Amino acid sequence: MGNIFEEMWDDVKNQSVPAMDSANMGILILLLNIFLPGIGSIVAGVMKSKTSTIVLGVIQLLTSAFILGWIFSIWWGILIYQKSANGWSPLPK
Repeated sequence: MGNIFEEMWDDVKNQSVPAMDSANMGILILLLNIFLPGIGSIVAGVMKSKTSTIVLGVIQLLTSAFILGWIFSIWWGILIYQKSANGWSPLPK
């Protein structure tokens, strides 16, 4: 198993999020991240067995009291939804 912090940093740097199986699941993850910051990311990470996304979700949850985690959680939810809906990514591949 590689270093989880390196994997997490690469995911953030490349905005690499897991794609859900449907756009509806992507919307659910987004809504969870809006109303329960980090929970949507944790659920997405568990569903796709992606440890770095689970850890990022926990960080979002813990830092949501400082607003930064909430904003990060919303952005991560948007990326998950967009990738689930049509494979769109804000960064070139």
